[in-house]
Amino acid sequence: MGIAICVFAFVTTYVLARKSLTRGIAAVFAFGYIFGIFRANVPETASYFIFDSSVLALFISQHRLITQPFLTHEGQRLKHWVVGLMLWPILLFLVPLQDPMVQLVGLRGNIFLLPFILIGAQLKDEEIYQLALWLAALNVAACMVGAAEFIFGIEHFFPRNAITELIYRSNDVSSVNAYRIPSTFSNAHSYGGMMLISLPWIAGAWVQRHAKMWHKQLLLAGIITGMIGVFLSAARIHFVGLIIVITVFTFSTRLRPVYRVAWILVLVAVGYLVASNPRLQRFTTLSNSEYVTTRIQSSVNVSIFDAIYEYPFGVGLGGGGTSMPYFLSDRVFRPVVVESELGRIQLETGLIGTVAWLGFFLWVFTRPRPTRDKPWFLGVRMSWFQCLAFCLTGFIGIGLLTAIPLTAMLMLLLGWMACYHDKHTRVFASPAHSTFVSRPVANRNDRQVPLR
Repeated sequence: MGIAICVFAFVTTYVLARKSLTRGIAAVFAFGYIFGIFRANVPETASYFIFDSSVLALFISQHRLITQPFLTHEGQRLKHWVVGLMLWPILLFLVPLQDPMVQLVGLRGNIFLLPFILIGAQLKDEEIYQLALWLAALNVAACMVGAAEFIFGIEHFFPRNAITELIYRSNDVSSVNAYRIPSTFSNAHSYGGMMLISLPWIAGAWVQRHAKMWHKQLLLAGIITGMIGVFLSAARIHFVGLIIVITVFTFSTRLRPVYRVAWILVLVAVGYLVASNPRLQRFTTLSNSEYVTTRIQSSVNVSIFDAIYEYPFGVGLGGGGTSMPYFLSDRVFRPVVVESELGRIQLETGLIGTVAWLGFFLWVFTRPRPTRDKPWFLGVRMSWFQCLAFCLTGFIGIGLLTAIPLTAMLMLLLGWMACYHDKHTRVFASPAHSTFVSRPVANRNDRQVPLR
């Protein structure tokens, strides 16, 4: 059964991606959304590769898009970063510090989703808009399943087994020890994270002019269900991210009166829903400053720096905390795990890999941002703050670069943000890196000027 699902995911994604890049990416996210619930109910080895099969089909169908030369300065520099981030783990894979299968899983966790950065850098405005519609529809569907789990219990959707152990351990919501809601994802944290990181594109599309009336309604529904999903997941760190998104959206754009009224009504409705149910209020524990301080210190001040000091060259791919299938967990040689994504990168790729990732993040977040007259100004600004929040929380949590399908979305946003300004201001005359560029001009009689 698991093999059949993987084949179906591969074929479906490949066929759709050959027709349209947008449809291919939408298929990847669709399989990413249902990956958790399918894997839990079909506990076979092959079930772990449902999402990977879909991603692989997308990469194969769009291999030219990934490998072709970029036509912008920022695109070329971005590709150099991605190649460097992939090349170092590949070299480490040749060093037999762990079991070969463990190292293969670790290699997958460190490089497999990085091509999404290159895809995101080349997405057009209209393609982002179409993807926002798909994400909104997926958010609505995920919220419906989450609401059913909230009312009837997760036992009807996720059987107890080795795969769902984490879900059934997460029963610390409110005084009744209720479960966090995973919806169709692998766990509640993945659900809340995906709902949160989908909001920049959905909200950015919502404030634009719509070709059809149902687009506006679907996007608004996607925003509402995304917010509710964050509270259903009961992940406190995602609540902080949601506050950032709401703040940026409210103060970064001048909404038309009808949109501003709708936005206020959305906030009031979601706020009332959360206030009326204690199971949606786990975030209130953030008011305990002593707990928050202890939580941060345990990850940042101890785990990361201890890992750098004790394992400057790492412990091998897969040995530092990459999510390992239960049937391979006993093959990890001397596992060392810290509750920090930055610590995991250090343990698996050493100091060189850690510095490379920090350098990449610094480069991405210092790229020029678009002006207010650009159609996706709000989407880029929300993405900037949201991605920065996710990267910073990598200090105190694990799974940022291995979450399904959150990591794929994060990589798309990072590539899109890095090149959005550049590709809207200048484009090379040819893929052969010509020395001439075309720039925005005042009139059509202006000619191309040499690049300096």
